[in-house]
Parts: sequence; structure tokens; C-alpha cells
Amino acid sequence: MTAGPLASLLLGDAAAERPVASSKGQVIRLQRFRADVAAAAARLAAIGCSRGLVACNDAYWATVGWFALAHNGAETVFPSNTLPATLAAMSGAFDHVVTDGAVTGRERTLMLAHEDGVSSLPTMDAEKACVTLFTSGSTGAPKRVAKTVRQLELEAATVDRLLGEAVPSAAWVHGTVVHNHLYGLTFRLCWPLATRRAFVGNPHQFWEPLLTSMDRGSALVTSPSHLSRLGGLPALPVERRPSAVLSGGAPLPESAAEATRELLGCPVREFYGSTEAGVIASRLRDGDEQPPWRPLPGVGVKCLDDGRIQVRSPYLGDIENGETGDLIELDGDDGFRLLGRADRITKIEGIRISLTDCETRLAKLEGVAQAAVVVLGAATPYLAGIVVLDNIGEQQLATSGAFRLGRRLRRELAATLPSTALPRRWRFVPRLPTGPLGKVSAPDLAALFDTP
Repeated sequence: MTAGPLASLLLGDAAAERPVASSKGQVIRLQRFRADVAAAAARLAAIGCSRGLVACNDAYWATVGWFALAHNGAETVFPSNTLPATLAAMSGAFDHVVTDGAVTGRERTLMLAHEDGVSSLPTMDAEKACVTLFTSGSTGAPKRVAKTVRQLELEAATVDRLLGEAVPSAAWVHGTVVHNHLYGLTFRLCWPLATRRAFVGNPHQFWEPLLTSMDRGSALVTSPSHLSRLGGLPALPVERRPSAVLSGGAPLPESAAEATRELLGCPVREFYGSTEAGVIASRLRDGDEQPPWRPLPGVGVKCLDDGRIQVRSPYLGDIENGETGDLIELDGDDGFRLLGRADRITKIEGIRISLTDCETRLAKLEGVAQAAVVVLGAATPYLAGIVVLDNIGEQQLATSGAFRLGRRLRRELAATLPSTALPRRWRFVPRLPTGPLGKVSAPDLAALFDTP
């Protein structure tokens, strides 16, 4: 299947009965989608909306709001979430809220709903129609990243060059991730819309109803935080296995990759990228524990003198010179391996310490399944370790206790790390605290040490 322009999706009357999405169990066809967009665009034009914040729980209605704004030549703003504090912090970034009911009680709000009676729809200019996303960046402060519809079209076409032959043209695209960030926007909305596949509007939060609803050949857009919770579920029968399982946002633990192959009958296709640079590379987790990343078709990567990655891409966003804060090493045959973030360097007692290096060495010790380290102590900084134990580690914790287990890990780390890089406090947890995509944040890790 060839990806087509998003800007022309609603032009003409062809394929009016083609399924576009589902919303609350109802199949939405192209003619219904067009009517909803046209009605919303007319209402937005009447109230003079030039920057609309699309705050929807349902991805179908988010698409209606986005397309209505884009066809009007207005800016679409996607918040990272719909929490009141988040929207309050973004108050200067939009003039109206466009919602399906996810946000209530705010002034200047347009509620989306099925409507008929409006036939005309302005032409969308893909080069000018703008989508704004927000990412935390390296500082934790919200950072605005703007994309044009044309850039999103090109990205969807590039993704389909990799996935198109594996995923049937009639496959439904399911998701456990939200559409508010670039990974969800690209794979849950842009890719199916551009390739004329249908997507499920409501994100699945639990595995049991998701697995029941999937047909053979479906594509699943998910994340490490969800795939890490597959354990204990029965394996899917052959006649209901997906054609593709996609993961992004953070590296996938090998245990989750193995569980996916066993229970869903399909290897995970991981994607690596950033909000600024878009989708950069992918790798198939088909047995090799940590295969190298391969750039997507048409995307090139370069390792700069300081070890950071530089990206060359046809859909590159507003990122200076294609440079990011990720460190890589080249792996031959155009592959590369990720070495962590350049900004994950801290100074303790005047010595530069790589948090990524500490985590890598800690994760290799006996009894450790996953590991993270965080800097604590404002006046006198020091490191603390957070560890997810495997079966051996759990046995050691039960027999020797947390204090002795922490001392053993610290002693073994001392063989390869300076004393300033050795964690002084420990927490042993069932899983690392993560956000919706499986990303681990320093504030969440630090919060584990707020109580004794």
C-alpha cells in the first residue's frame, strides 16, 4: 500500500464507505468523518479560532479536531496530557480548547460531536498547516516543537516503506499509547490515515479486552510500559495473532521482548526517535538480545566528534542541524547503538560521572534485571540506585535483606567504578516507575526515596 497525502484525504467522494476509525465501538466511515470535520471547521471559523488546543481522550475525535483546524489554516496544539495543571501552564499557547469532553469547565471551549448539514470544506495547505507538540527536553521544562502536515505525511510514508508489506492493507491499528506525543501521533493517526488503514479511537488500557478485540493481522502500537506487563496472560491462538507489534518511547527490556514473542506470536518492532527529529531508526527484536538500530529508509545518521547523533531526514522538524542529545557508536552496515544521553553527566565531589554508565554496569550484576540511578542531595550530591531483581536477586533479598544486598551490589560495582559513582542508598522495586511510554524520569525515581 502506498501512503497518500493527508491534505487530500477528505477531497472527492470516492471510497465514502471505507472505514476510517472506530469510536466507542462504532465504525466511522469516510463520509461520516468528512461531515464531522466540515461541521467542526465551520464552527471554529465562526468563533475565529486561530490556535486550537485539541484535548481529546478518543483519537478519532482528536483527528476530527486536528483536521478541522488544519483545513481552516489554524494551528493545532496537542498537550502532553489533559491535566488541569498542564493546561494552565499552556494558557498562552492557544485561544480555544477543542475537546470530546476530556476537558470541561473552561471558557472558549468547542465540544466535538457528530453533525450534518455542512458540505463545504476549505482546502488544507500541507506546507503551512502546523501541529505543535510539547516535550520536556533535557531540562524538564515544556519545550514547543512545531511540525507541518507535510512533514507528518513524509514521515508516515517513510514508516510505511518499512511496515507496509508486513501489515495487511485492511488491518485495523490498535493502540495502548495516547496520540498526544509524536510516537502516538505518527503511528496511531498519521500512518493509518495516510495509508488508508482504519484505527481504533479509544486507547486500550488493559490487555484482556485488547487481545479479545484484535483480529488476525491487526497492528498494535504499544510501549515498554505495557509490554512489560504481559506476563501471566495466555498465548494468543494463531488465528488472532497480530501482523506487527510496535514499541517506542524507551528501550524495551529483553524479558518483555521475549514475552511478546511467546504470547502474541510476533516479534516486536522497536522505533527510536525524538519529538524534534521524528522517527529515526528501528530494530526487530526477534531473538538477538540487543540488535543495532537501523535508520529508516531515506534517513541518515552521523556520529559527531563528541559522540552525539546527527540526523538527516526528509521530515526533520525545527531541530538545529539535526543534532540531538543522544550518544551513539556506529556498528557497521549503517547500524548504530545507543549509549545514553549526553546530558546524563553529573559531577559528584568534582568528578564527572555518567549515570548511563553506572546503570549499565549495575544491570550486568548477578540478580539484577533492570537498574536506574538518580542524583540525590541538593547540598552534597550523591547517587542512589533503584533495582528490579530477577529470580536470583529476589531469593537473595529474601534471605539476606535489603541492606546486605545493597552492600553486595555496591562492593561489586567498586571493581569498575570510582567510589563517588557508587550508590549510597537503594530501593528494590517490582518495576521501575515509568510514564505512558515507559520512559523513566529522575523526579519519579527520586520520589522513591521520600520516605524511609
